[in-house]
Amino acid sequence: MESVICIKHVAEAANRRFDRDIQRFLRLWVKVHDELTILQFDQTMDQYLANDALRDFFLHTAQPFQVILKNRFIAKHLGRRAELVHFDPVSGDPLLARTEQRIYNLARRMDSEQMHIPFRSVQPNKQTVAGDTADINTYPEGSEEIRYNSGNHFTSRPANENVMDQHSKRCTAKSEGNLHVLFKRGYLEDRLQDVRELTRIMGEAGETQLQFFVICSRHSPKEGHFGVSLLIMDPVRPDFPRRVMVCDTLLKDLPHHPRWWNHFMAEYTQVFGEAIVEIIEDLSHPLQKVNIKGDAPYRHDWNCPYYAAAMADSLADLVKAQPDLILSGELSEIHHGMKTVMPDYYGHDTELKDRVGIQITNRIKRWMSGSRLIRELVTEATFMAQQQM
Repeated sequence: MESVICIKHVAEAANRRFDRDIQRFLRLWVKVHDELTILQFDQTMDQYLANDALRDFFLHTAQPFQVILKNRFIAKHLGRRAELVHFDPVSGDPLLARTEQRIYNLARRMDSEQMHIPFRSVQPNKQTVAGDTADINTYPEGSEEIRYNSGNHFTSRPANENVMDQHSKRCTAKSEGNLHVLFKRGYLEDRLQDVRELTRIMGEAGETQLQFFVICSRHSPKEGHFGVSLLIMDPVRPDFPRRVMVCDTLLKDLPHHPRWWNHFMAEYTQVFGEAIVEIIEDLSHPLQKVNIKGDAPYRHDWNCPYYAAAMADSLADLVKAQPDLILSGELSEIHHGMKTVMPDYYGHDTELKDRVGIQITNRIKRWMSGSRLIRELVTEATFMAQQQM
């Protein structure tokens, strides 16, 4: 508890410094662009800087988020690591400076999807005009769906495409030799068609070695849940897999199938025909808590992309380390092997970690998804500036 209190004090001090840095940044911007301060009206300069200057900056600046990141003090704060952030012990919401929250909200509302920093903003219809996060009590009557939506809290906001791209970059880097990690936007059927085509091309080129394909994707346009598959393909016979294992993330006990099972089956049948159902094996892990309607939104578990990426990583690692296990091992042995290389969610005894520990792990991953994107943008901006010199 003393550590938590200390982190809160440190975070509050850092947030105050950040607000001052932003005010200095905006004051300099106003001096140069006085003709663009259309929202100032009869406010004093201090009132304008506190209320509307940031919105004017976003309205009248090309790529405003990237311009802000050129200030190294601001960029350092926005890209800080999770251990420097105080998270509310109940809701899991990070303690953000007021102008910091405005930056994330305005970037999402006024700029491109690229500036949608993962998990740190609310939807535009949940923002005030100035870019603050609106209190739920201010929502209009008849907006129960908006009130209930999990997007109100950091720990339960759906991932955007930036998170998918980050996971894809890391997981696909493991591809080598006869291991192929297919992790990109689209749906399971698209990736299964890719597997057939790639295997056919290799067969026509004379390849005879068995090929291992790890797929991470959304199930289908109808069901956007993430899942993972492992297919063993023979280039000599590319139209039907040697072995297929699929992994879901929803809490359940083997041998009962997860509730998304029919979506797996439908996509596989579409590509390989009805007979495929007879050989598909279930490697699912009980990681994702079932969301209960009426429960507090911050208790909802929207971390499927992280669970799925961890399963894709573990399968790729096992293919490299124990290909014979993947080829002909018992399903229970492969399931156990995955646990040994998923330290975020399983302990040294391969027992599933407690729910609080899993929530903390995912909270850190969520924060670092945003920090990584911010650091990539800073690196990109620095490189572009050097090229122009």
